[in-house]
Amino acid sequence: MLNDEEMLGKALHVAREGGLLLLRKQGTVLPFGLTLDRAGDNPRTWFPRDQMPRASWDELLDATIGHLERSIDTGDVGAIALVTTLESGNESGLGIQVETRDSSLFLVYPYSGSGQSWSLGEPQSAEGLLVGPLLAGQ
Repeated sequence: MLNDEEMLGKALHVAREGGLLLLRKQGTVLPFGLTLDRAGDNPRTWFPRDQMPRASWDELLDATIGHLERSIDTGDVGAIALVTTLESGNESGLGIQVETRDSSLFLVYPYSGSGQSWSLGEPQSAEGLLVGPLLAGQ
């Protein structure tokens, strides 16, 4: 069984790698969700773009949040992550909100590159959370 810090770290790692893979494949990361079970295993991702190909970023974000909330209600979720590209002015970054039942973290990884050569910079801790909290404190 993973402790809280290990669970956060594992969810963050899986979410970051998934986001980087999408960035290299598509040049952006549309909102998606990730869950780990209470043992910190069985990572499951959900990409709303698959079901909603014409949806806006806001609609995709809302759908991802709804999916994560429904997943939490099943009771076997130990950690969640919400992942998306965030933009401010001419800067872009990979925003990752990870949560366990005891804690939450929101990091933004600046990125640069193109095609297959995208790379992530050092994460910056963001104030508050992107949304929520969804799982922390439950």
